[in-house]
Amino acid sequence: MTAPLNLENVQGDILLGGLPKKNETFFLFHIDDAHVKQFCQSLKQVANEISHSSHTASARHAIAKNDSPGLVDLAGANIAEPLFVNGMKAGAAGDSQSLGDPLAPGSTNQPAWESGFTSSTTIDGILLVAGSSADQVAQKMAKVKSLFGQGTVTEVLSISGVVRPGVQAGHEHFGFDDGVSQPGIAGVDDNVPPGQDTINPGVILCNRQGSQQQQPDWMTDGSFMCFRKLKQDVPGWNKFLVDASNKLGTWSDQLGARLVGRWKSGCPVALSPDFDNTNIAADPNQINNFDFDQGSNFKCPLGAHIRKTNPRSDLGPRGANSFVSTTRILRRGIPYGKELSEDPNGERGLLFVCYQSSISAGFAFLQRTWANNADFPQSGVGLDAILGQTSSIGDINMTGLFPQDPSRPLAMAGINPFVVPKGGEYLFSPSMSALTGVLSDVK
Repeated sequence: MTAPLNLENVQGDILLGGLPKKNETFFLFHIDDAHVKQFCQSLKQVANEISHSSHTASARHAIAKNDSPGLVDLAGANIAEPLFVNGMKAGAAGDSQSLGDPLAPGSTNQPAWESGFTSSTTIDGILLVAGSSADQVAQKMAKVKSLFGQGTVTEVLSISGVVRPGVQAGHEHFGFDDGVSQPGIAGVDDNVPPGQDTINPGVILCNRQGSQQQQPDWMTDGSFMCFRKLKQDVPGWNKFLVDASNKLGTWSDQLGARLVGRWKSGCPVALSPDFDNTNIAADPNQINNFDFDQGSNFKCPLGAHIRKTNPRSDLGPRGANSFVSTTRILRRGIPYGKELSEDPNGERGLLFVCYQSSISAGFAFLQRTWANNADFPQSGVGLDAILGQTSSIGDINMTGLFPQDPSRPLAMAGINPFVVPKGGEYLFSPSMSALTGVLSDVK
């Protein structure tokens, strides 16, 4: 029988909103074959530097109580190890069961990722460090890496992200408030916002109530991690909105909101854009209620991003045991790249991270079966304009974007020009007890 959930056994970026962060670095590494034993034995020391969920809760409390300018001085680290032999690259492109990533030139099954993700050097793990400044993150990263020992791990890639400045904090580079529709975890999260669902802990943590399958005992309280580097073409997105809105007879902010399913403030697109969670006193039940007219394009397009990836009552009554609830993920990403005003020609985007107890029932299902399916949840609604990919150059119509005539189509490119996958990996974030026990107890 599985023991009651202990938050001190769960890595800190998973539950309770994840690690507090202004800056974050992802160190993707390869373990030298001759040093595997040394790597495993070092995990006990490394675990002392890894934040668990109780640390996350206390850190967020410290931030909330901080009356001084600036940030509370803290940093947390998580480590994840891959569990899948083939990895994300093998299933990224090439057939109908892939993630739909664009193909490399001349290839029929290799994704057009950047070189670090396609090299012959395997990614054996990822160390993520989050904190309140780049210097603080760098110091913590250096300390943790030193614990592995000289020559034990080799850097494959190191990628850093930073929260956007000022009023854009919490928003991704297209300008939309990010992480709005996160589910609550039963028995863990108090005060789940009105309109958001509560899911069983086993949807996120292995071998807990709601897990889709039983895993080996040592994996209990671990979670599968999906890491994706997603480039965002902000100038292209803005130009598309202006050009397309002129054709539709609407305005660009409304078109963008209908493609995403909510306004930049995070409020449902069915409400007025004047509703702003941050500065307007309004009914929270109304602001946070993302239920849609079932089967209707009128209030929110059936192909909008948030409706594609979380169709809510479109697939029947909501509840912790509903099918939609079993597909939920916890997102913990951070933007990367400079602001458009600082570097108009620079690259920017999102370092996407999500956790779930099953990749096939979580991220991969959402991407392949819903976001990439032009006929979900109804025939002819189009791809998810934010995440949808087909590896095809053909246009696919999307409906529901013009409120006065929801059946009016707009052509969207099959190869998504606005969000471009640059690479990624599937990994496993073990529990704290696994890190200090079975994974490090190597003789």
